[in-house]
Amino acid sequence: MNKEEILDLLARYEAGVCSEKETATLEQWFATQLHNHTWEWENETERQLVKRAMQRHIESQLFPKKISPVFTLKRIATAAAILIFCATAIGIYLIRRSSGPVEQFYISQAVAPGSNAAQLTLADGKTIWLDDAQTGTVYNQGGIAITKLANGGIDYQVDHRFAKGATNEGNNTISVPRGGQYQITLPDGTKVWLNSATTLTYPVVFAGHERRVSLTGEAYFEVAKNKAMPFEVNANGTHILVTGTEFNVAAYADEKMVKTTLVTGRVEVACGSQKTILNPGQQALSSSHSSIQTKDIDTDYAIAWVNGDFLFEDQDIRTIMKDIARWYNVDVVFEGMVPSKRFGGTYTRSKGLAELLGYLESLSGMHFNLKERRVTVMM
Repeated sequence: MNKEEILDLLARYEAGVCSEKETATLEQWFATQLHNHTWEWENETERQLVKRAMQRHIESQLFPKKISPVFTLKRIATAAAILIFCATAIGIYLIRRSSGPVEQFYISQAVAPGSNAAQLTLADGKTIWLDDAQTGTVYNQGGIAITKLANGGIDYQVDHRFAKGATNEGNNTISVPRGGQYQITLPDGTKVWLNSATTLTYPVVFAGHERRVSLTGEAYFEVAKNKAMPFEVNANGTHILVTGTEFNVAAYADEKMVKTTLVTGRVEVACGSQKTILNPGQQALSSSHSSIQTKDIDTDYAIAWVNGDFLFEDQDIRTIMKDIARWYNVDVVFEGMVPSKRFGGTYTRSKGLAELLGYLESLSGMHFNLKERRVTVMM
């Protein structure tokens, strides 16, 4: 977009008359400005905080709550200047960790719900921040095209001539931070939803007689059918083997058990020398330290996060707070004796943390103190 188009969009956005397409265009332009700067991020949390701080600062300057109905050329020009300039100014300001507004920003962002965020590391070492990338092709090389979709997910298109000749082309890794989620379509057409604090490693192309991926964290798989090439998930020592089905795997490093929940189809779950077959509506609990346990389960509870909900069923407060800590990217500490009482309930993941804690207080009788990025649970 040229300067005149940017100014026009800014004025329309401020007046609240932008179409959805125009709004998306303006937001995409801003993301491009951010993406083009070569800052060195200390970690993913810092990158997200800087990005959101810039957006928040810009919006507060351009679009205050009390908007004057009169727009002057000077005001619009000033707005454009702020938008263009602050990508550097606010970024440097935050990276230097100044006090005051930055500290307040850390507090407010800690209680915001998670969003689409992920880092893609390609076999050649190239790193792509997917939440910053523009919609469209983000990588096209060696017969493989990676496209970022309008819904924020990514899709692979593999040249079949390249795929047939591929034997060992290395692995790609997609990492979702705490406070994030993402969706990816793998080179074979398998769709995967990734929950917070999750890493999935998969081949550049699926060649040979099987499709193998490795998972740490939680993911929901919608496996593309291919009886000649079974799909296998390696999750903390548990192996889930399928040909085409839908299932959820929860395999966080800080959990004792790997939970495999089958929604449709049929899967084989193996851990060590043990194996079991799951039918729809069943869940397997597996660990290298115990035998595989199976039970019937309402699958809605296992995949509620895919649909944007917390759905608690007969869970203790420690288990509930683990999910909350990952999604809102906060630390949780307990004071005093933690009751063994179990709870049930549902809550949308799109709401802020303060509201959720109030809801939990009404259910449990416990008290929660939220300060900066820490939640203290008290009786």
